[in-house]
Amino acid sequence: MTSRTARLAGGGVAFVTLTALMLAASTLPASAAALPMTLSSVTGPSGGGSTVLGSVTATSSVPIPFPAGTQPTVQFQYAACSASAQPVTQIAGTGTTLTAGVLTVDPATVKRVTTTKVLFQVPSGPYPAQDADGNPSTVNPGGLVLVGAQTSARWNVCVYDSGSTTASTLLATSSYTVAVPPTITSIIPASSPAGGGQLITVNGTGFTAAGTTVSIDGVALTDVRVAANGLSLSATTGPHAAASGLALTVSTPGGPVSSLNPDNDDTTADAPIPFAYSNGIVIAPNTAVSGSAVTLDVGGAGFSQLTFDQGGTPTSGQAHVFLVKDAYDPAANRGVAECVVLSVISDNELVCSLDLSADQLNPSDSSTVAGVPVAEGAYIVTVVASGDPAAGSTAKPTIVSSGATFTVGPY
Repeated sequence: MTSRTARLAGGGVAFVTLTALMLAASTLPASAAALPMTLSSVTGPSGGGSTVLGSVTATSSVPIPFPAGTQPTVQFQYAACSASAQPVTQIAGTGTTLTAGVLTVDPATVKRVTTTKVLFQVPSGPYPAQDADGNPSTVNPGGLVLVGAQTSARWNVCVYDSGSTTASTLLATSSYTVAVPPTITSIIPASSPAGGGQLITVNGTGFTAAGTTVSIDGVALTDVRVAANGLSLSATTGPHAAASGLALTVSTPGGPVSSLNPDNDDTTADAPIPFAYSNGIVIAPNTAVSGSAVTLDVGGAGFSQLTFDQGGTPTSGQAHVFLVKDAYDPAANRGVAECVVLSVISDNELVCSLDLSADQLNPSDSSTVAGVPVAEGAYIVTVVASGDPAAGSTAKPTIVSSGATFTVGPY
């Protein structure tokens, strides 16, 4: 083609040159574009330390993103990933804006897992940095931290085939957000009935509208709402058996914090803020007309651990639901009626039948008082583990949950 083109006049010379360039370019190896990388965790606490797995999807043009026998270099860069690895640069910022910073992940924590996966640890402290020639360097800004008034900062994660700042190739990119670790300063109130449903307020720092969850002893709270300034949140408790000294845990992108270590610092001896669940149930409905019969839906905790008496024998050693005037006393104030359990729906719910038209019970011994229905007034629905009058000893607590007010009246 070259000889034929050379015989052409005028623009023939240009045509020959262009053809030669095209042929030369076609023989060059294809340049592999950096692949998007998915991280096993995209957020973590300021200060680093988390171990993260990065995964990419091989393509026809890049079938082996992380070749065997290579040691990838992972960097955190404040700006978009550069074509080649960058020199380690001190982290800096103005106000809430990150303005500088490049950290190389400690090479000892970077592991090529497969041709498409690399494991690394987010920088958390001093390590022997290397210069472009692989020699030890004294430049070392330490861990990945926040600066100025930042509460979170988004970093670019850049994976290279080497640490060279002149000859390395960018293989994969992703992003990772660091956030300030949360703290707890108070919980109001720091208690809930066993049936849950208690609205509480948690004051502290580092709470975020996205990614914040709350739990108490492993039980998740619902309807979590975080204040715009990140200094408080509200949530509703779930059901939990009566207990004290429990940990309320707030989990955020900056990590978790326990109310038993509210300043989130293991090196200090700050006062814990324990949470307690008290004996308590919720009932619906909570009123009935005098002389009527009503079915109650009872919410609480620990019901599945009990065997309820369904034969109407209030002094049996099985569990019972009583309608009690004032506080329950197994030896003197046992209740004026029994709500016979029809079904235990779950650990947190049961359904029982309360007959207010029948002869009431004698509160002192649960004997039947013929011809005397339950009188109008306010009562307390009480769940007990045993109806045995002797079961109120310290060796076997009787009351599982109480405190739900039920009113018998002319409505």
